Formats: sequence, structure tokens, C-alpha cells
Amino acid sequence: MEKNEAVNYQNKRRKPDFWVRSLRWFVVTSWILMITALLIFGAAIPEIESFFDRKFNMQLISTWNRKLSSYLFHIMIVWLCVSVTGLVINSRRCQRKDDEFHISLVFLGIISVFGIIVYLFLF
Repeated sequence: MEKNEAVNYQNKRRKPDFWVRSLRWFVVTSWILMITALLIFGAAIPEIESFFDRKFNMQLISTWNRKLSSYLFHIMIVWLCVSVTGLVINSRRCQRKDDEFHISLVFLGIISVFGIIVYLFLF
């Protein structure tokens, strides 16, 4: 009798529910936000003088672009919220052996926290 109960218990979930399927979208959204943050970071950072800049006497921007930096900060906050929400859902729904834990949400959440801290210390 115990064997039958164990078999029935394992087969209760026939397909992933809404929250398990939504985890993929949280992961994808976090990666898209990270790529967006990297692109904005690349545009907001001060320029570094190279050989050609010195040779042709070009003017460089030596300060951070404040407007883009504020966009970057807001994107990192949204990114952290998406990562934490995905982690909470993942921890609640990842209770069976065949459920997968999305480690990329942890990784992306740590990166966003680090970026927020660096932003607060720089500006």
C-alpha cells in the first residue's frame, strides 16, 4: 500500500504549473536587464585616452554621463527585484527531486547588488 501511495504522489503533477513556467521568464528578463545595464554602462563611462586621441588632439569626455548613470541605477534596481522575485518563487516551487533550481538568478542578483553598491559609492 505504501508503494502505491508513493507512485501516486510522484505522478500528481502532470505538467509544470504557471509559477514553474514563469521562472524561465524571470531568468530571461534578468539576463535582458543585465545586457541592457552593460550597454548603458558602456555609454555612460568616461572615455579613456588612446594613442589616436593624442595624435589627432581629440577632445574626450572625462566625466560620467549623469543621465545615463541614473538610468543604469534604476535598471539595476528593477533587475534586483526581478531576480529576488524569481528566487522566492523558485524556492517555494522547487521541492521535488525533478524540479530545477535556477542558479543564474542567484548570480544575477549578486551582480545587481554589487552594481547598486558601486553606484552609491561612486555618486
